[in-house]
This record gives sequence, structure tokens and C-alpha cells, in this order.
Amino acid sequence: MIWMKKAKTLLESITHSGKFKNFDRNLEKVLEAKARFLTKGKKARFLVTLVSAAPGKVICEMKVEEQHTNQLGTLHGGMTATLVDVISTLALLCTERGMPGVSIDMNITYISPAKMGEDILITAHVLKEGRSISFASVDLTNKATGKLIAQGRHTKHMGNRPSEG
Repeated sequence: MIWMKKAKTLLESITHSGKFKNFDRNLEKVLEAKARFLTKGKKARFLVTLVSAAPGKVICEMKVEEQHTNQLGTLHGGMTATLVDVISTLALLCTERGMPGVSIDMNITYISPAKMGEDILITAHVLKEGRSISFASVDLTNKATGKLIAQGRHTKHMGNRPSEG
């Protein structure tokens, strides 16, 4: 339950500013810029709800709305990439180390479309936290059908942690 509370606080901080000094403000600016790009300048909502959190694992959900879609009416690839980036970072923040890190690699495989109005689940797992590099995996699935929409991998540099021993 403590991880759920921590993740909820982190997610609120990320979306409403205030906790992580420059991290949240920079992330908010990135999200706003991406949202403006994806919505062609219209006011955008980046609404993600936290479902559960545990050490190194976060599950969120989101309804695909018009501002999240491309010209075909399906979840925009850039929005998918943003979700992989943000939710995997949230999973990393929900570890004992509690650091967001800096992206060094991210890839997304787009498997099936998510249509406007559909609810999606975004599940992020921290695969490994090394001394200086961490790895996370993110699955986006259709909440109603369980069908895989996209799968992402995110590698982040975490700074150098002193070696043990």
C-alpha cells in the first residue's frame, strides 16, 4: 500500500508540479509540448489514472480521447511513446533508489490500434537496476479485451552508484 501511495503522489507531482524540483517542471513542459503537437495546438489533457503500484511495477489506465489520436482516430504513436517514457520512469521512481534517470534508449513495437473511446492499461516493470543503468518494460493493452496494443523498452542511465563492498 505504501508503494501505491508513493506512486500516486509521484504521478500527481508529475502532472501538477511541485515535488521533483526540475524533473517535474521539465517533464510537464515536455508533456505539454507533446500534447500541443499531437493536438495541433488545441488545449490538451494528459489524463492517466494510477491503478496499482509496487516496488518497480506500476499499472495505470487511460481513456483514449480525441486529443490522443492520429488522423485515423487511433492512439497516436507519439502519445504511445510518451506513455512508455513517463510510466516507465514512474516505475523507476517507485524503487528503493527512487531516481528517474536519463533516457539512453527507448524502443516501441506497435502491435494493434487503440481506438478513440477505448480504455487502455499501461503496465511498467523495472527489469533490472544496475549500478549505473536501469531497464524497464512497458505493455499497453486494451482494458476490455486484454489485446496487446504496444510494447516498449526503456533504458536509462541512473548516474554512478558506488560499488558495493
